[in-house]
Amino acid sequence: MYYGGPGWEERAIEWLIARILDALARGDAVGPLALTLLLRRYCTTDRAELADALGPALAAAAAREFDNPVPADADWLTLFVESAAVSDDARLRGAGERLIAALRRQWAAVGVEPATWSIGACLMAADLVDPRELIPVAIDELERIVGAVYRPGVGLGNLVTVPEAVRGLLGDHVRAASALLTAHERTGRLPYAMLAEELMQFMLRTMSDTYEGGFVDRFGDSCNKSLILNCEAARVLMRLAALHGTPAYRNAAVLAPGVDYAEDAARVLVSFEPEFRDHGVNAAVFGIALTEWARRS
Repeated sequence: MYYGGPGWEERAIEWLIARILDALARGDAVGPLALTLLLRRYCTTDRAELADALGPALAAAAAREFDNPVPADADWLTLFVESAAVSDDARLRGAGERLIAALRRQWAAVGVEPATWSIGACLMAADLVDPRELIPVAIDELERIVGAVYRPGVGLGNLVTVPEAVRGLLGDHVRAASALLTAHERTGRLPYAMLAEELMQFMLRTMSDTYEGGFVDRFGDSCNKSLILNCEAARVLMRLAALHGTPAYRNAAVLAPGVDYAEDAARVLVSFEPEFRDHGVNAAVFGIALTEWARRS
C-alpha cells in the first residue's frame, strides 16, 4: 500500500505541531486533542519550545470549569491523565478529578455516542480517583447501554430509549468499541474485547468507503467530524491489531478470519493524508493517530 511516501507521517505530525504552536502564540483557543499531541511530541523529543508552550496552556486547561460538560470534554480528561503522569503540578490531577465527577452525570444520556465516550474516558482515568469505586459502576453503565442497543449482526442503535429508530451510526460504533476495549484492559474480561471487535467488523462491512479508504456515516456528518471519527476508528483498529498480536488473546478469543486491522487502520489514515491540512489545528487527532501508528511495531 502507498503510505504517502517515505517519512510522510513525520512530516504530517511536524506540520500539525507548527500550526498548534502558531495558534498558541496568537492566543487562540486550542482544544484538548491539539494539546495532547503537543504533550506527546514533547515527551518524545524534549524540545524546549514545546515545553514553553505547554506550561501556560496546561495551566489554563487545569483552571477550566466543567459544570456543564459536553461530550467532547472527555478529551480534556485524556489530556489531564497524560499530563499528570509527567508533571508534578497537582492542579492537573485535581482538574481530572473534577472532570470525572462532571462526566459521570452524562452516563445517563440517551445517546450512545456521548454516553460511551464519557464512560470510556472515565475508565481510562480511573486511577485519578478510587478505581475500586469507579470501575465497577462505569462497567455496569457500559453494559446497560450496550445491552439496550446492540443487536447481533446489525450493530448498535443510536438511542437507548428507542434503539430501533436509528442504527448504524459511525460515532456510536467508534466510541462504544473504544470504551469496550478500555473495559477489557481494566478488567481482563474477554467478551468486552470480542464485542468491540464485532462492532468494528460491522463498521468495516457496512461503512467502509472502498474508493476513498475511510468510513462514511450514512447520515452525513460534517467534514471535520468525519475526520475526527475516522481517526478515532483508526486508533481503535490499531488497538485491536495490538490485541491480535498478543498470544493470550489469540488463544482465548474467537477471531474473525483473514483480518488485518493494522492495514485497515493504515488505509483510513492514508485516505485523509491529502486533506488533513485543510482542517488546521482541528486535525490534531490525525497527528495523534499517526503517533500511535508510528510506534505500532
